[in-house]
Amino acid sequence: MNRPVIGVTTDSSDTEERYLSTMTYAAAVEKAGGLPLLLPFAVDHALIPQYVDLLDGILFTGGNDMSPTRWGEQWPARVQRMAQRREEFEFALIAEVERRRMPALGVCFGSQLMNVYRGGSLIQFLPEQKPDALEHRRLPNQEPGRHPIRLDPDSQLGRAIGKRDVSVNTYHKQAVKTIGKGLRVIATAPDGVIEAFEDPTLPLFAAVQWHPERLIEEPEHLAPFKLLVQKSAEASHI
Repeated sequence: MNRPVIGVTTDSSDTEERYLSTMTYAAAVEKAGGLPLLLPFAVDHALIPQYVDLLDGILFTGGNDMSPTRWGEQWPARVQRMAQRREEFEFALIAEVERRRMPALGVCFGSQLMNVYRGGSLIQFLPEQKPDALEHRRLPNQEPGRHPIRLDPDSQLGRAIGKRDVSVNTYHKQAVKTIGKGLRVIATAPDGVIEAFEDPTLPLFAAVQWHPERLIEEPEHLAPFKLLVQKSAEASHI
């Protein structure tokens, strides 16, 4: 039986001369039963519908910081700017994906993209804008930490993961501030930081702030990718 084809967005090197993709994204899709296909972003946007024709579902991956002008703010002092071509490509790509109601999962930056695309906003630097928050960043020269989240068991992701309380990895300095139109918050950390959301009216439009692709030996972290593959198979009648 053919596997559902899952598009995986890519990043770039600092000089923007090479595409980059952490191997764990493709590994997570493969382990979940999908066929990962990496998507280049430095292409004519007129090609996006043809790229999407190749896919049954899509994984919006992590990356650096998008422009805060998209929700009416200025760049902060501490910033790691995303390649502008990637940002522009992914906003055009997500519009086509949503138009087709294609199953989509966002991870880290991918979740931020999905929220801002729907008109939401972001906390740009948690330690400064929410100083009472837990440490959500991976600190230099340290192994990534873990922190707990509470997940809505009646959400799509909650049913897929099968747990209310989940231990997730600590990898992000930004987070959702205001939730986008039509999105429902389904997971938070003890400090109130939003960790996951979804649009319950679509086959799958869900996002997580942590990096489950780095923890796929734990069933609860492979589960979001299994859900993406399952919904993509259903949508394409595989």
